[in-house]
Amino acid sequence: MRLTRHAPVKRWYAEDLIEFKESAQKGLGVFAKTNIPRGTRVISENALLEIDIKTVTLNSIVPAFEHLPPSQQKSYLELYGYAGELFKHFVEYETGKSWQELPEVHRKVLAIYAANAFGYVFFLGSRINHSCIPNVNFAYNPILREEVFHVIRDIVAGEELTVMYIDGTNLTQGQRQNELSRYGFQCTCPACEDTVQGRQRERKRAELAILDQELAATADDGTNESYRKRLQVVQKMSAIQKSEGLLNRQLRFVYYEAAKCCLKLKEQTMAYLWIEKIMEVDLYCVGKDHPEYRKMLTIAEVIRRAVSVPEPISEGTVEWFMKD
Repeated sequence: MRLTRHAPVKRWYAEDLIEFKESAQKGLGVFAKTNIPRGTRVISENALLEIDIKTVTLNSIVPAFEHLPPSQQKSYLELYGYAGELFKHFVEYETGKSWQELPEVHRKVLAIYAANAFGYVFFLGSRINHSCIPNVNFAYNPILREEVFHVIRDIVAGEELTVMYIDGTNLTQGQRQNELSRYGFQCTCPACEDTVQGRQRERKRAELAILDQELAATADDGTNESYRKRLQVVQKMSAIQKSEGLLNRQLRFVYYEAAKCCLKLKEQTMAYLWIEKIMEVDLYCVGKDHPEYRKMLTIAEVIRRAVSVPEPISEGTVEWFMKD
């Protein structure tokens, strides 16, 4: 296990735009104090509890907590905790002790990690509740060395800010709830509610699930036929995601796949248009200071020049794009 050296925790939030208060049946939540335009960064913070996610085990969580300064331990213990039965079984298997045999503080530390870790645990970000149609995207900014939270559509005053706890854009309601069960709640967001509109949304998510499986089954074998098939699938996926308000970085993924297919098909103008869409999503999801946005800005300029001349795009540029 690698424990990270603990510098002072940096936390910032737009206190003129958001506030932390009770959310109906959800505990503490984050709400807009005023209208917030799409792309606004509302929270930026480094991790409260940081463990190397490549080597993290249940046995490494408590020592990482005990390594924190007292003030950070206090902040950590203020967070909500939930330990489901499966998580408890994992703990018992790794520790060789029953859940009840563990010290109470250890049970609390583990339960908080289980309910709040996005890989790491964030004090402010952990206050944001879940929705299967989130209005906030979170991502790590390696330049700032902080997790940043951006609103991904216009928010009205009084509206609750939400993120998606799972990678659930292309999952059905049953699949999403199965993954959310480890957090200890039944999702009742607009995509999950048992209403006419909720059932309509579920049909669209079922379509996305089928298309996602179709994309996975369509081999990227280097032939024009395979690229055209994949392009058709991601075009359908992007249309559904946009129409359903699924505007987080999963939308970027399908735009990226579309641009990649167009580059391989030598359709430079269409590739440029898809890359512009990628940049739009990156801009409102992660901001201008994120290295992925800056990289895409450079690639877009190279392709724009190639389209305007016109001239072939170099293989080096194509390969650089493929490494995104």
